[in-house]
Amino acid sequence: MSIGHLALGVVVTLVWGFNFVVIRIGLDSFDPYLLATLRFALCCLPAIFFFKKPDVPFRHLASYGLVLGFFQFGLLFAGIDAGLSAGLASIVLQLQVFFTIGLAALVFRERVNPAQVTGMALAAGGMALIAAGVSDGSATVLGVLLVTGAAASWGLANIIVKKAQTEDFLAFMVWSSLIPPVPLLLLTLWLSGPASVADSLTDLSWASVGSVLYLVYPTTLFGYAVWNRLLRRYSTALVAPLTLLVPLFGMASSMIVLGERLSAVKVFAALLVISGLVVTQVRWSAVLRRRSGGASPEAAPVPPQSTGPRDAEPEPESAR
Repeated sequence: MSIGHLALGVVVTLVWGFNFVVIRIGLDSFDPYLLATLRFALCCLPAIFFFKKPDVPFRHLASYGLVLGFFQFGLLFAGIDAGLSAGLASIVLQLQVFFTIGLAALVFRERVNPAQVTGMALAAGGMALIAAGVSDGSATVLGVLLVTGAAASWGLANIIVKKAQTEDFLAFMVWSSLIPPVPLLLLTLWLSGPASVADSLTDLSWASVGSVLYLVYPTTLFGYAVWNRLLRRYSTALVAPLTLLVPLFGMASSMIVLGERLSAVKVFAALLVISGLVVTQVRWSAVLRRRSGGASPEAAPVPPQSTGPRDAEPEPESAR
């Protein structure tokens, strides 16, 4: 992955990490499914009138919108509302890395090399330490189960967007956001009732409005447009581990804004997550060749890892 694309991916993970604090603030004003409804309604309106429908089958737009909007974010918001802290939710959601890589191996026959397996194991150990060390009431069984379901949904959404093979990623996000608001709103009306929805929409504060706007623009439209572009360009096994930075930013922002405690165990676990990311991203074969005086990566290009659609094309030299 090029340095520029790697830096862009890190910016997205920073935006997504702070996203968990914003969700917690938004849930103080909105029912979880109403918050998700507003998020995707504002993602598609009024933008849908300014973006041409991307040249992909509508089934890809519909399935991505349903899986990402209704299931991933519906379950994530419900999990945080059910008692999972913002910092811990940012960690549990990163199980999507394993779902994504596993599904990509099944669907696209993408290869997973030993370094990536080692990196995933280190990161998994870090997340397990954090989960095992929770004894301060920052987690509930229901919350963990709901966010785990959100992680599985994110993994499936990553596969759908890779299969769609779109080049217009912002338009893809805008048009797919047309799908989730209706089922989310119906679920909200069923669970909370029309009166509760009306009260939430008429009793707005600057914090509630700001939380919705943050979830719509930087988190969804910018974040997922960039993320889907990276997924389209690179192997899933190379891109997905970047999200392991999300819990680091999520824990830090939760500690600063919400006052969550960051214990020594969580610090050590965070270091494991970073180590896993480094191991996963570095091309160790190139490092070994340089140390042994062999050919440089530029002289002996490494073939793409993925055999999925359009990933078999050689990368341009500038992307390496």
